[in-house]
Amino acid sequence: MKICVYYFSGTGNTRFVAEDMQQRFIDSGSQCELIPIESVTKGEVVLNPEEYDLVGIGFPVHAYDAPGIVYEFLELLPAAPIRYFLFKTAGDKLFYGGSTNHLRMLLANKRWKLAYESFFVMPANMASPAKPGKIARLAEAARIHSAETVADILSGTRKLLPDSTSQRISTLFKRLETRGCRKGSRHWRVSSNCDLCGKCVQECPTSNITLVDGKLKFGDKCIFCLRCWWNCPSRAIDHPYAHAVLLKKPYILPT
Repeated sequence: MKICVYYFSGTGNTRFVAEDMQQRFIDSGSQCELIPIESVTKGEVVLNPEEYDLVGIGFPVHAYDAPGIVYEFLELLPAAPIRYFLFKTAGDKLFYGGSTNHLRMLLANKRWKLAYESFFVMPANMASPAKPGKIARLAEAARIHSAETVADILSGTRKLLPDSTSQRISTLFKRLETRGCRKGSRHWRVSSNCDLCGKCVQECPTSNITLVDGKLKFGDKCIFCLRCWWNCPSRAIDHPYAHAVLLKKPYILPT
């Protein structure tokens, strides 16, 4: 089987799951390619899902829904009878990360056929820091669930996540989150520790950060994925309104 997994990951949790699934598909005799969603939305790679027998779409939960960049990606997908699976990650199992009904409907309108859904609880990347022991346990549980997911998909088993009324209502929080991101987008700042290494510019999935006249400039396209903050080598990036919920320092997932 020829498989392609398109994924978006802010601080690395979804990438961790995507890479584990890729290896398990390969170990089972399938071909599996990983493509970051932002490489598609930025026009850096050619979008050709029709060439695969199965397509995966993975993302972290933002306010009980998918990040805006995922919806931007969905709009670019061709209308064709493509078989696909969804997987998402979140720091809490409440409501299974919200409803995927909107995503399902958008893809159904393009004639895509949903084969499987899975949900992974990973260490939280803001608000409440996880201790190393818990990070290791959640990572191991994710690997086990990844193995189960891949085995089910390859055997043709079809599973969908629950989609209750409360889950669908919870996705309304995404509207507030989107509005908050736009209003707070330009308020990111850097301290004197910044050495203008450019890593945040390179890492930003929406090109919200630019280097202009020797200074970092933050635009209005932030989706609060935290990738810039997470990967800053000098810990120079901060946000005055989000400072209280940012972790003291990023954690490292086990290899």
